[in-house]
Amino acid sequence: MIEAVIIDDENNAIIALKNDLQTYCAEVHVAACFTSGADALQYVRSSPPDVIFLDINMPVMNGFDFIHLTADIRSHFIFVSAYSEFAIRAFKVNALDYLLKPIDPMELIATVEKISARKSVAADQAILLKNFINRHLPDGTKGKIVLPANDGYNLIDPAHIIYCKADSSYTEVVMDNDKSLLVSKTLGRLQELMPPEYFERSHQSYLINLNHIKKFKKGEQSVAVMSNNDVVKVSRLSKDRLAERLGIK
Repeated sequence: MIEAVIIDDENNAIIALKNDLQTYCAEVHVAACFTSGADALQYVRSSPPDVIFLDINMPVMNGFDFIHLTADIRSHFIFVSAYSEFAIRAFKVNALDYLLKPIDPMELIATVEKISARKSVAADQAILLKNFINRHLPDGTKGKIVLPANDGYNLIDPAHIIYCKADSSYTEVVMDNDKSLLVSKTLGRLQELMPPEYFERSHQSYLINLNHIKKFKKGEQSVAVMSNNDVVKVSRLSKDRLAERLGIK
């Protein structure tokens, strides 16, 4: 059974979503409904549900304010809104989802199925939320990203990351302080956390910081020499895109 909370300032929208869940997603139990994020805060903090269906445009406390105040809880956040805007791009990652009103029943079913499949990785979703907050909300931790460690989490400024190298289901993060971190995330998952304006996938095994490229050798076997003098592979498919981003014709 999936325990859910619905937060929407329009009571009709709450009723409609609750009915849809009862009709199409019998495995979801709606434990509580709230018409304001402020009213939902205490409940959600004391009894974190598996999933929170959350409207964005609400008075006093909007959806972004709410996730900012609850980023540490282990719940999946599903945004439900009549507006598509940038949130569709921001939240279409991993366990997060975004449903447009009026809700398509098939999309709702697909979303619930995804929640069922990923209940065991709610902690990872919390990290993604925190990364989003830090990168996009004005009072985040100044653009830092959160990387899991054995004894907690590392807060890293992406500007200090030279490159990331795939190591099976792990990724080595090479820093500009002569240190490196081994993170229990694939390179693709780690790429989702990085600011795309600074990072480029140069090879299936490498994600590099454009600001740390010291030299680019474009040829049959292209490579990038990084600021720490490490030589990083550049694949045949990536070399033209990398050259374009570097302003090299």
